[in-house]
Amino acid sequence: MRLKIAKTLKIILIVVNIILIIGAFIYLYLYYTIPHFMEEKIPKYEYAQKGEANYRVFLKPNDLYDEESMDEGKIYITQIVDYIKVNFAYNFQGNMPADIKGDYEIVAVMEGYTVQNEVERTIWKKVFPVVEKTNIKAHKESILIDGEALIKLEEYAEYAKNLMETLKISSINKLCVQMNVNLTAKADNGGISVQGKMSPTIEIPLNINYFMIGKSGREEKPGKVEESRQVQIPADKRIIILNGAIILVLILTLLYLIIFTKAPTREDIYIKKFRRMFKSHGNRLAALDDKFNAPDKHFCSVRTIDDLVKIADELGKPVLYEYN
Repeated sequence: MRLKIAKTLKIILIVVNIILIIGAFIYLYLYYTIPHFMEEKIPKYEYAQKGEANYRVFLKPNDLYDEESMDEGKIYITQIVDYIKVNFAYNFQGNMPADIKGDYEIVAVMEGYTVQNEVERTIWKKVFPVVEKTNIKAHKESILIDGEALIKLEEYAEYAKNLMETLKISSINKLCVQMNVNLTAKADNGGISVQGKMSPTIEIPLNINYFMIGKSGREEKPGKVEESRQVQIPADKRIIILNGAIILVLILTLLYLIIFTKAPTREDIYIKKFRRMFKSHGNRLAALDDKFNAPDKHFCSVRTIDDLVKIADELGKPVLYEYN
């Protein structure tokens, strides 16, 4: 059975389908023939840097311990501590030779602070050089820097005590011994330059009867420099299949419009109008088996069925029609 649609609507649907089919074919052709690219990141230089701070606490002669020194992670009694030996190490490792330049130093930073609302606030700070700044220069893939510091804890504690007495202040005191490393590595591959910076540190409380030593700045930090480039990729088969399916559906729709649709006849149009009329006003219409005869003077013409229904409602009468 052929679908009946208005001639104008049929022409519009056919034209729209043809335009969509042409557009889909053009898109498919361009997508398949034009090269496709994606951005890909290529590592140009990879490196890692790692800092270490290890220590050993040496003791004064005492009746408590037989050993001359103690390992890390212990509780130390201030009165019998002679000095602390700190060994620093910094390693920079790249994946290719590079010009490495920079410097390092070991310093002891004494600090007096107070705690307000669980936040440390510095009152005073004093920096003491332990190992003077030393320059670094090499052309290699990796470099290892070693440093050693001997810390006479008693001297620093005495300095902090005298300073507080002189300034008439009271503060919590600590001593941070750290190796500050700053270097630049310029790789042979295209002159890529990276910065290396690290400060492995040990922290020692001052002016207390016993203490523990903390460590910081010992983590390993990897890094890399990447270069972006465009890489050609093949066309996505899923997009091609989807586009082909859309074209097939549009072609089938076009054939259906051309072959299986036709314009409605005059009778079809009238039937459609009558069906709409009965759907809207069926409860006001009364069918007669016989023809209804009335004098001409009792008849008047109306333009639409809606006007006729208004008159029937006004008179309180149904609308009569001859059943066919």
